[in-house]
Amino acid sequence: MAGEQEHGGKLRVLLVMKALQERPFHYTRQMLAENYDVHPDTIKQDFNAIKNAGFELTYDEDYRYGFSADKPYEQLKGLLQLSEADQLRLLRALNEVEPGNLQFEELKRRLASLYEYAQKEQGYMRRPYLTKVNLLEQAKQEKHQVVLVDYRSSNSNVVADRLVEPFDAKAEDDILQAFDVDKKELRHFRISRIKRIRPTETPWAYEDQHQVLATDPFRIVDDRQVMVHLRLKVGAYNELVERFPLSKAYIQEDAQEEGIYDFQARVNHQFFGLTNFILGFHHQIVEVLEPEGLKAHLRGEMDRMTGWLD
Repeated sequence: MAGEQEHGGKLRVLLVMKALQERPFHYTRQMLAENYDVHPDTIKQDFNAIKNAGFELTYDEDYRYGFSADKPYEQLKGLLQLSEADQLRLLRALNEVEPGNLQFEELKRRLASLYEYAQKEQGYMRRPYLTKVNLLEQAKQEKHQVVLVDYRSSNSNVVADRLVEPFDAKAEDDILQAFDVDKKELRHFRISRIKRIRPTETPWAYEDQHQVLATDPFRIVDDRQVMVHLRLKVGAYNELVERFPLSKAYIQEDAQEEGIYDFQARVNHQFFGLTNFILGFHHQIVEVLEPEGLKAHLRGEMDRMTGWLD
């Protein structure tokens, strides 16, 4: 019985840390006590355990608690990092699984996202970025619309506010899926391209049209994905994993030929991202094996390029 209580206490401490990280300065001790069905003094003991582990807690004028500065985020980020050797062992094991197994494909995608946290210097796991994620998650829980202030759109090449209903925010993929209230359609947004989030009190009006779509290694949201298979030289491999770190989870070295890499993954059916990569590094690509639709698409793109030069 004592062991069960100890296990439950450790789990609660982790849940309390997660709650404070996701919604900083939202919870009082009383609120947390009610959430986990314990006495407020028990939450006080949990706070002491968190402080003893090296995390700094503070509170605002309403005694709502949160972490001080960015220390917990940097410490948690360090705990999540894996060595290169661990990374290779995990990916090799996962790549032994037959391509197309959706559960393992998702695991590989999330694993690649974890590596990207450690490799990129673009603000992931820092307070401004996580604050946006937390506000989006809060709006989702409360089913309220938000304004994406000064969103930088690559499609329209404009910077403008966007009124949306956020229903799926993945910090590790830097992608928000939301319903665009003005355009009346599902859209996906890069969280890092949002200047800030402005909450509103307006409830969702289009919940029946919310649908979470699949995301591919090129960060394209598309529920009509197709399996592609390429063989790459070292140069193409380097370019692919450096430009699109999520692709690393779907590449393995050829078992028979040195310096050749196999890329097999489900990608968006219009081949966005992949097309530019192939055309830009065709001299470093050994073969496009499948599907036939991709080959036909590339022929069409090359014909259009030839037309520009005539």
